[in-house]
Amino acid sequence: MKSRNSKGTVILPPPTRKSTERAPFLKVTDIPKRGMTPITLLGDMRKSKSPFGEGVELACTVGGKRFTWTVRFSSVNYSILYERFGPKNWKGVVKVGRKEHMGHEYIAVVG
Repeated sequence: MKSRNSKGTVILPPPTRKSTERAPFLKVTDIPKRGMTPITLLGDMRKSKSPFGEGVELACTVGGKRFTWTVRFSSVNYSILYERFGPKNWKGVVKVGRKEHMGHEYIAVVG
């Protein structure tokens, strides 16, 4: 709620959320074990570099909760998303599921 001081200047309250706070990273455990789950890509993305390779961090929602989903440039998920959305504005709904490869589960774009 804003208020005014004696000189009539508007005094704004401090933000309740810091702009540097990021949504938690999307993990395999955030996706149900069976079936397909819709993920809404919000169009916000930034380049990511991790020990696992370079990629992109995508702002998304799953079941109304905000997440950051990391997709490596060398992954099949990246190829599918790039083919669907092109080089800009990845905004829309995609369906994902849990897959397993060599004993490790991962999130896979399935539709």
